[in-house]
Amino acid sequence: MADNKIVVNIAGMDYTLISDQDENQIEQIAAYVDKKIREIDNDKLTRENQLVLASLNIADEMYKLLIKHKNLRKEAEEPIENYPKIKEAYEDLEEENQLIKDDFEKSKKDFMESMKKIDELNSTINRLNDEIDKKNKINKSKDENLQKLRENLMSLQEENLDLQKENEDLKRDL
Repeated sequence: MADNKIVVNIAGMDYTLISDQDENQIEQIAAYVDKKIREIDNDKLTRENQLVLASLNIADEMYKLLIKHKNLRKEAEEPIENYPKIKEAYEDLEEENQLIKDDFEKSKKDFMESMKKIDELNSTINRLNDEIDKKNKINKSKDENLQKLRENLMSLQEENLDLQKENEDLKRDL
């Protein structure tokens, strides 16, 4: 990989840097160092003292970041250690979830088929109820006719009795 030659300005002085890093990244680092030196800018301090104080401030920030990094790595140890177990448990849950989904889909399909059968049975029940209603009407009509016939029969029987009685009366009178 070709080295990049980059000119940067830090604390009013130009420096030519050679790096295999991205030019934009080098410029950002140089701007950061320049900012830290300007924060220390004080007429009472020599240029050398300003550079040393800026270096100490940068080193302090770096040290704090290293401590933070160390603490984060320590906090990450257990999750990283448990990752295989968690991943395995997750995969087991995914598998179980898929089985539940498949079972749900089967149950849903069975339910839909049952609902279709229920609809068919309801249709049959409605048709049979209509037939029963028609037959009940026919039976009612037949019952009414039967009742009329019985009444007629009773009337005829009474008339027959009257006629028999009259006939007997006539026979006696003869």
